[in-house]
Amino acid sequence: MCAVLFSAISTGCGNKTEEKVEKKEENKQENTGEVKKGNDPVQESMTKKEENAGSNQQSDANKSNELGMTPGLPSDFPSDVPLPKNSKTLGSLNSSDGTVVTFESNDKVLDIVNFYKEELQKNGYAVTKEGESQVSDKGGLINWVKEKKEVGLMLGFDKDKNITSLVITYK
Repeated sequence: MCAVLFSAISTGCGNKTEEKVEKKEENKQENTGEVKKGNDPVQESMTKKEENAGSNQQSDANKSNELGMTPGLPSDFPSDVPLPKNSKTLGSLNSSDGTVVTFESNDKVLDIVNFYKEELQKNGYAVTKEGESQVSDKGGLINWVKEKKEVGLMLGFDKDKNITSLVITYK
């Protein structure tokens, strides 16, 4: 009886092992891009999704353009507002509330805040009544005014990328 039970278990396990080997071979073929005739509908659906992934990436790129972001620094960026050090300009957006320019910097939030406090004060700007809002090493907001010009600075630190994102608004 033990021999019969052992034989049944061995035979059952062998079938499962063969199925696993077949599935691995199918996966290898999918990963290499080979397509077998007679694929089941699930595999065909996966192949179509992978083929469409490239076109989805193109439509995602168009979405950012649909937002109206213009690459680079706008031509009307105030000459009395310095650009952040160690940064790159991601783009700008014009709206009825003013212009928004986004940057990424390798500098820490508080270093950028201190730089702008010093430079904007030298250039005649004063912190508004609202002043600084929750400025810390993780980010914050500061608003300045000079005559009729308003400049805002919003910062946030991404610890995973070790990059500070900053947005300068002006009107």
